[in-house]
Formats: sequence, structure tokens, C-alpha cells
Amino acid sequence: MTIQINDNRRLHDLQLEFSKTFPFLKIEFFKKKHSDRQLSKTHLVETGNQCVCDVRKSHEEGELEVTSSMTVEQFESSLVKDFSLPVQVFRKAGRLWRETTLTNKWTLQEQNEHGKQINRAKDERPELFW
Repeated sequence: MTIQINDNRRLHDLQLEFSKTFPFLKIEFFKKKHSDRQLSKTHLVETGNQCVCDVRKSHEEGELEVTSSMTVEQFESSLVKDFSLPVQVFRKAGRLWRETTLTNKWTLQEQNEHGKQINRAKDERPELFW
């Protein structure tokens, strides 16, 4: 997958594009880069109608080639280093989205597959009725 990055792109569109390829993962944008293995929820950007230009000071344009063999760490670092876009990848776990900071050495494919397995296991659990 190739993601086009320019100031006019909506953040929400980037999120959708990423999630089409990795349906059990999502990306969130931040006002500033988070420290390794740390989530900065207070700096989370509401993506609604926000454009790429709204969350970065540097305005590089170009393409990011995203492969399933890329680690979460590589993906996040590329967006920060090449396009000044601080992001964090989250993995679906039932109705929750979990940070991947502890598993950021896993590839995007491994993360997505793990999310798929977790969600399949949750779907297979019998519901309890009281």
C-alpha cells in the first residue's frame, strides 16, 4: 500500500486507507511525538475534519510505502521522520483498541493477525444470560 501524504489530505482519510489494508489496526494522530512505550492521550488529535497541515509544523509531501513486513516501530518512525506526523498504531481487542507500544517490534501483519485471532476468540465465547 502506498499512502500519499500532503497538507490537504484529511487525517480521517489516512486512517481509513490504513484500516482497509489492516482491518484490525488503526492509527491515531498526536500533537507531538510520544515517547517509546508511552501513550500521550492528552495530545491525541480529534481527526474529524482535520487536515495533515493542522497537526504538523514541517510540510513535506510524498509517498509512504507501507508493507505488511514493516514493524509498527518502523511505520510510526517513518511518518514522524519523513512527514512530521506523530502517530500510534492500535490493535482491536473486542470493543477496545489496545496500544501496541509493548509489541512495536511486531510487523503490521503480525499485529493485524493477532487482532483477528483475539476478535475471533471473543466472537466464539458463549454469551451468558442471567
